[in-house]
Amino acid sequence: MKTTTKLTLSLTVVSVVLGFMVSLGYRQTELSARLGSADAGGSAVNRQLNTRLTDLKKSNQDAEQQLAKVTADLSTYEQKSTGSSQALKQLQTRLQDERILAGITPVHGPGISVTMMDGGASGTDIEQILTHDWNVRSVVNELFTAGAEAVSINNYRVVATSAVECQGPVVSVNSHRLGAPFEIDAIGDPNTLKSALQIQGGILDQLRQQGLKVSTPQVKSDIQMPAYTDPLESSTGN
Repeated sequence: MKTTTKLTLSLTVVSVVLGFMVSLGYRQTELSARLGSADAGGSAVNRQLNTRLTDLKKSNQDAEQQLAKVTADLSTYEQKSTGSSQALKQLQTRLQDERILAGITPVHGPGISVTMMDGGASGTDIEQILTHDWNVRSVVNELFTAGAEAVSINNYRVVATSAVECQGPVVSVNSHRLGAPFEIDAIGDPNTLKSALQIQGGILDQLRQQGLKVSTPQVKSDIQMPAYTDPLESSTGN
């Protein structure tokens, strides 16, 4: 099979796998949020949600392994290609776009930044004013839904299958233990992203009503964002 044909087929597989991973990522975020906001206990509903979440994580892990293999094949095909034809150059441009979406290459560009902090102690419900993993995920999810091309939390790149989980008093992002404040950067159209977060009754209003301290989104002309650095195969292993 010609190198150009292999590159085309592999790029198609990358697009399909990425779309599948994004879909799974949103479903995993939704289930995690439902579990996080549910009362603790061994109810049948919670057990069912936990089972579904485990299945989703397994599906994500399989998709990540497939993506890692195809990405390695693509690198091989690119090295063998001359890059002389216009069609191949277009494929390479599309491949670069797919790599940005997958988070495996550094990016920079205009966007916004928002900071989340724990609220001040008031009353006896301390849990209510702590920043939890589902609070952070809800903001990240809203940004991706609004068209963000890339998102990071405290300078750690977030991809569709990134694990954002509570571990005691801290939040783990891609296996990195982080404490508040959480600075979330997003690259994309600044006005669109800012409007999505600041809509009346939207996610930031909800977090503030909960008692958390959330900054007003700040527009930045050029955000420098690193690549996702953890092995793809291990991001759902937490």
